[in-house]
Amino acid sequence: MFDSYVTVDWSASNVPRTGRDSIWVCSLGAEGEASTRNPPTRRDAERLVRRLLHDAVQRRERVLVGFDFPYAYPRGFAAALALGGEPWRAVWAELERLVRDDWPAPNSSNRFEAASALNGRLAHHAYWGRPPGQPHPHLSARRDVVRYRIEGVGAGLSEWRDVERRLRRRGRHLQPAWKLLGAGSVGSQALTGIPVVSRLRHDPALESVSRVWPFEVRVPDPHAGRPAIVHVEIWPSYADIPEVAGQVRDRTQVIGLAERFRGEDRTGGLRDLFAAAGASDASGEEGWILGVAR
Repeated sequence: MFDSYVTVDWSASNVPRTGRDSIWVCSLGAEGEASTRNPPTRRDAERLVRRLLHDAVQRRERVLVGFDFPYAYPRGFAAALALGGEPWRAVWAELERLVRDDWPAPNSSNRFEAASALNGRLAHHAYWGRPPGQPHPHLSARRDVVRYRIEGVGAGLSEWRDVERRLRRRGRHLQPAWKLLGAGSVGSQALTGIPVVSRLRHDPALESVSRVWPFEVRVPDPHAGRPAIVHVEIWPSYADIPEVAGQVRDRTQVIGLAERFRGEDRTGGLRDLFAAAGASDASGEEGWILGVAR
């Protein structure tokens, strides 16, 4: 299905950073070894991934590209914000409008301010977590003000997406997209990362050949010799990739996941992983994690 695989371990760090707990980008071809880069800022990472995609399109390659943060929120978020159109697309556009990065300093973002503004438009707060020294009117430092819908009971927003509930039932420990600070939090990565994926998806040189799974395509069917880009949400921790002594864990994970996707592609299993999103009627709004089987 693909000629190359790009996997990205994202970071919402407020300062430029390399090494552990920073951004790692892996690029892997149909043959050969993987190459990795460790850009210090999100802007550097966006430029790097854009260049990789531009080069692949010029070579008329089919590319699978994934970032490790939620690409969407629990069902009903767009409606709760009174956003029209396709829910996932409306939320992406709203985050691109609200979230500023590299402001007021390199790799610094206004993500907590943006989350506070979004909370202020909801009937009940959903986002939580912020540094103690950064007060915002609608964002608590703790999980003490938010209220979520109990599954199957009442109205409001859920704490979890369907794919996350399934993973939790399998004993996986993960965090909700609403949590912005603390161990394992992915909320800040989503707020800073979704605008990046949106810009890549709509880059003028890439837009006509790009699709976001599972929102725009369920099971991709790219043809050899025709350039194609399929954006997917990934979660390297789910793949149980062994650590390598002396290597940064994030780097090891993006390499291992790219190699796993290539291996599944060679044996025909990758198509089944794409099809797994069809097991959830919520995936069209909430998205799915590539690699989570039915």
